[in-house]
This record gives sequence, C-alpha cells and structure tokens, in this order.
Amino acid sequence: MATDGLTLYTCIYELQSLVGGKIDKVQQPNKDIVILHIHASKAGRVKLMLCIHAENGRIQTVNRTFENPEVAPAFCMLLRKYLIGCRIVSIEQAGLNRVAVLSLSGRNELYDAVEMKLVVELMGRHGNLFLLDESNRIIDCMRHFGIGENAARICLPNMPYEAPPETEKRDPFSETEESLLALCRTHSGTKWLMDTFHGVSRLCAEQITTDGASDAERAHELYTTFCALSEKRFSPSLLHNGVLPFAPRNGAFVSCPTVNEAQDAFYRQRDEQAILTKLRTSLRSVLDHAAKRTEKKLSECMKTIGSEDQIERDRLYGELLLSVRNAPAGRGSVTVWNYYEDPPKELEIALDPKFSAQDNAQRYFKRYRKNKAARAFALEQTESLDAELTYLKGQLLNVASCSTREELSEIREELVHLRYIRESEPTRKSPSAVKSRPMHYRTPNGVDIYVGKNNLQNERLIRTSDPDATWLHAKGVPASHVVLNTDKPTREQLLLAAQIAAYHSGASASENVPVDYTQIRHVKKPSGARPGFVNYFHQHTLYVTPSLDGIAPYRIEEDK
Repeated sequence: MATDGLTLYTCIYELQSLVGGKIDKVQQPNKDIVILHIHASKAGRVKLMLCIHAENGRIQTVNRTFENPEVAPAFCMLLRKYLIGCRIVSIEQAGLNRVAVLSLSGRNELYDAVEMKLVVELMGRHGNLFLLDESNRIIDCMRHFGIGENAARICLPNMPYEAPPETEKRDPFSETEESLLALCRTHSGTKWLMDTFHGVSRLCAEQITTDGASDAERAHELYTTFCALSEKRFSPSLLHNGVLPFAPRNGAFVSCPTVNEAQDAFYRQRDEQAILTKLRTSLRSVLDHAAKRTEKKLSECMKTIGSEDQIERDRLYGELLLSVRNAPAGRGSVTVWNYYEDPPKELEIALDPKFSAQDNAQRYFKRYRKNKAARAFALEQTESLDAELTYLKGQLLNVASCSTREELSEIREELVHLRYIRESEPTRKSPSAVKSRPMHYRTPNGVDIYVGKNNLQNERLIRTSDPDATWLHAKGVPASHVVLNTDKPTREQLLLAAQIAAYHSGASASENVPVDYTQIRHVKKPSGARPGFVNYFHQHTLYVTPSLDGIAPYRIEEDK
C-alpha cells in the first residue's frame, strides 16, 4: 500500500524540522529508493527516504542502514553532483495529492546561487522522482518516459516538467458537517469517499467511519476526522495492512508517536520481503534456465545412446561395400549379399552418386567412427548430467525453503562459485556477515531437530553435529538434510523427523515417502563433489506421509 494524500499531509508536517537542513550525502540502494543524509539544527542528523516503489511508495525518515551497490547508479551520481551542500528551503505538498516538493538552495560550479526542486510523485506504477532547475525544466528523473511509451507526460531530461493532471475532487478540509451529511444521505459504502475527496485511499475510506453507522453518525465522524487533520491534531496508527494519520473506527491498531515511526514499522518488513522476492525470482530464473539446458543436453545424450543400431548398420554397410568391385560412380544404390546372415540375403545399400562404392564404404566407416565416439562420450556425460540436474532441482527446492536474505545470498554465492552466475567483478564479502541458521524443530520430549535450507547449511549441519546424531534424507529426490540431535532416537522421534524430512523434499505432496536415516558418522562427502552431495551407509528406511499440520506444532517460534 503506497502512501495516500492524508498520510503524506501528516508526514510533510512532521518533516518541517528538516527545513534549513543541509544535504551531506546521497545514496541510492536500489532503483526505487533515494536516501538523503540531512544535517538540520532542529532535528540533528537525519536520513530521509524518498521511495517511489509502486506498492511501497512513501516519504519517511529512517534509522536503519541500507546496503548500497558497489557502483552508484547514474541517477545517484547526478543527485550527488547537484544536491550535496544544498539546503532545504521548504517541504510542501501539492494540495492533498500524493506529490511532495522539496525546494532547495545551493551553488553551482561557478559558485553562483541556484534554486532547484526535488519532486516526489507517489502514484503507484506512475511514481517518479524529478530534479528540476529554477525554470522548472527536468534536469533528470528516476524513470524516463518518452513519446510512444503510452505515457501521459514526457519525462526526459531537458523537457519542461508537467504536474500530474488534476482531478475533479473536493477538498475534505473545506467541508462542513451539513455538506457531509447531504453527501452521506445520497451515498453508501466506502468507494464514494475515494471518488469524492482528495487524499482518501481505500484503507482510509474503510476506517474513517464506523461500520453500520447512521448517515448523521457517518457525517459527524467524517467532519471530526477532517477537522482534526486540518488543525494538525494527528493520531498516527499502525494497522496490519497500512498506516493512517487518525485512529481507525474498525479493527485493531497500534498508536504511534509519529507517522514516520508507524511507516518505518510497517514498511520495514515489506521492504525486506520485496528484496527477498527479487532475489528469489532472480535465482529461480537462473536455476530454471540451467535446468532446461541440462535437460536438453541429457535428452540429446539419450538420443545418441539410443542410436546403437544405426551405428552398427553404418559399420556393416562399409564392410559389405568393400566386397563390391569395379562399381563406377554415379549410381544411387547397389545390391550386395549380406554374408553376415545365415543364409546370406541380398541387401540394398544407398550410395552417394558422386563417389565410387569404395569411397562410399570409407564414408560409412567415417560416420561409424564419429557416431561411435559420440555415443561413448554421451555415455560418459549422462551420469554427470543426471547429477547436475539433481543438483539444480535441489537448489530450486532450497530457494523455495529459504526465508532470509542471508540464506538466499549463500545460494547465490554458491552459484557464482560454480559459474552458473557470472559477475564482471567478484563481490566483496563483509567480514561481519551473519551466517544463516537452519530451520529448528523440537520433539515433545525436548530433542532438537535441525533442517538445512541450503547446501551450505546442510554441510554445516553434518560438520558441526555430533557424529552419533541421527541424519535423515528423503530417498531418491532433492531434499534438505535433517539432523535429529540424539544417538538413540525413539520410534516417535524418528517418525516426526522423517515427516519433517519428507515435507522438506521434492516429494512433499506424495504419500508413503521413503526416508533413509543413519548416524552422521556414516555420511561422507565424496572428494570434488558438488555442495550438499553426500554418500551414506548403514542406513534404514521409514515410509511416511508428509503433512504440514503434523509438523507445524513442533517448529520453534523464534525461527519462524
């Protein structure tokens, strides 16, 4: 949910303490977010986020640190050139629209005073961030839209800036209780509020009046809310699905000191989820492409392996043609006796008319040797391609299991190391990078069960667990490694751990899934094997039917 006009109105009021502040630093963590580091006498050092994301667009102050790219984007470099050292003259809102304007004062390369504006448009997928000069021409913008791109406006450098088109809506702050009552008598539901008043979003319309109230009660609630907002009497509230500048009439909410704090609490998790979704989609795309390519190679190998009869036929034709004497060129076929059969039979062999029978025999022998070598190579490649396809399918399962950025980043580092992802320059790993943790379950009598969510976690589990602990893995399918932290498990503990292993596998939707278990001391990684690949011995097998309801109660809350 992007910020609506009323919430932005409240936020702009709270940001007035930044007026007069100096911009010290500019960062652009991703394509939708710009962070301005501002030093203001009233507010101190503040980080102001300008986000134009289609669903999470807003303006707010933040305390957290964002991970920035190794090389700053071009738009970020341009903002640094123009904005660092500038002071904020004013922060205003265009009516109650989702448009904020930061007026700035600074100096150019010749040290002449210049006036600029940062215009932040929070209009969903049409959102944008503009840097304007003193004549309202676009110096640059975050998203470019030219002629023929189905855009209502041209958003390109050196073009005049056009404000978003105005809508025929009413100003809620100029309404009286009588005018609101007249509207309530002729309108019902919530959509009319969005269509009638500036700044009212769907969430705001659903929460600004009490469900089932009379027309007079609804008019009074609208009037008191609009009056409170116009008089700067805000009651920032955090809901499960958004932020409001007033106390909602329906449902649970949490009161917050400021709208900025409410937005930070609401969007922090959404921002992380957006990053996770982007990273997960990127990894899944790489793995899907690699898996399809491997499947195609494997299919070609199997086709080559299946051509043994044709290969032997070429050898036979070559040998039989050697028995043909004085066959001139120009014939399309020749009939010979196949003396390899008992009794011998006549056999017609196709020839290339440009060559003699002897030369055609050599051509058949050449094709025989080539295809025989290709078949031998295909037989060698089949095992490695099978292993690669199993690895890629396992990684797709791992990507689906991962729930944190650290876990997905470990998978990405592994794919970079194995050259499934190519980078122009190796990324520097932070020395303080936090290792991801495996999934954690606990049996009713207190025995811990750990589940690896990627190959690095799987290997760490085997390396760091007690050699006498019990290791489980779904048989014959890509699956997570599961460690039951006891050397003498009971039948009930084994069944629970086996259900967990089956659920976190490629057979999670199947019944009677075979799950092998053995002690960790019998699990070995072959030299040179891919990450997560192991051999195991002295195993036993259980058959279980995986069920989320059967294992969910044993998941440790802090790890969910």
